[in-house]
Amino acid sequence: MPTLHAHAAGAAGGSELYRLSPEHLAGVLALVMLLSVAWLVRGSRLPRLSPVNWLLVALLAASAAVHAGLAVGHSEHGVGLQVLMALDAIALAFVARRVWRGASAGRLGLLVLGGSVVAYWISAAGGEPPDQLGLATKLGEILALAIVVRPAPGERRRGLRSFAGSAAIALLVLGTTATSWIGAFRAGGEASAANVSGHVHAGAALPGFVMPAVAQREPTPAERAAATELVLATRSALARYADPQVAAADGYNVAGMHGLDFHATNPAYEHDGRIFDPAHPETLVYAVAPGGRPVLLGAMFQMPSIGEPGPTIGGPLTVWHAHEQVCVTLTPPGLAGLLSPMGMCPIGSFDLPLTAQMIHVWIVPGAPEAIGDLDQAWRRTYVLSQ
Repeated sequence: MPTLHAHAAGAAGGSELYRLSPEHLAGVLALVMLLSVAWLVRGSRLPRLSPVNWLLVALLAASAAVHAGLAVGHSEHGVGLQVLMALDAIALAFVARRVWRGASAGRLGLLVLGGSVVAYWISAAGGEPPDQLGLATKLGEILALAIVVRPAPGERRRGLRSFAGSAAIALLVLGTTATSWIGAFRAGGEASAANVSGHVHAGAALPGFVMPAVAQREPTPAERAAATELVLATRSALARYADPQVAAADGYNVAGMHGLDFHATNPAYEHDGRIFDPAHPETLVYAVAPGGRPVLLGAMFQMPSIGEPGPTIGGPLTVWHAHEQVCVTLTPPGLAGLLSPMGMCPIGSFDLPLTAQMIHVWIVPGAPEAIGDLDQAWRRTYVLSQ
């Protein structure tokens, strides 16, 4: 009999990497208040600054306003973090005031801006989920740093010094990207582990995944029977597709099969009106064993329309999911990765904001999960043994 486990899904939603964290709304409000004040004083007597220095003042003031708001919004994270946010806001505002008065940001500006970016790295690497406001604020601070380290008008900068400045800015961008990935995956992974123990963290998910809200409960006998029947029916219907040539004859795209997670799609089945039909899955999942022998692992069923929920015939045993912000290619069709924290896809691919819901059913004997996610380590061990 297939092994079935209830999936403890958290609250509906995807990774905070691609949206705004509720904790950061206070930062947005503070930024709006700053813009409102700037609009009110637009007719007042303003200092004469160059356009680039006006941009520097705006970037510093915006970051100070956001950090002031975050100091309020992070009340659940302890007083220590609130104090650090407030001190960062004060330091950024002080540097903005210096530039406003016509002075140079100087080394103090470098220290404050660099420290703010590095503090973000430490927070993200520690598992704090990044969101769009945090990323935008850090990019603004890196741009401000680029302005601060630029040569003064008429100054001739030596080649080595100019190269060091450019390299530092590039390093800051790469560091912010890398730590944002780390924070997003760590937060999603820790939330998944917490869900298994029964503690749900709303909004926490691995980047690229959107999980529906599912009540944490045991399946009923009827739901467990329905899920078991689904697995057995799928196992029987897919047996003939162990031969990829048979799958190809039925319309599945098996050309170029490689790796441990090859999805062979069948375009004819994607909009044929059949939903969750074991005899007509939209996608077959193969792996390539040592020596090049293909191994059929299971099938992926997909809903025909984005936003249409999949039928949960097995209750918590049949939890569907969708993918968000994935990068896809057309030649050949396939997945190229996830949208980066900087909003970029690999060259030659484009961003797909959201997919239709999907679910996997595995037919591999002894699989720890018959429906849902098949552990990658187990899959690798199984395939290598074939």
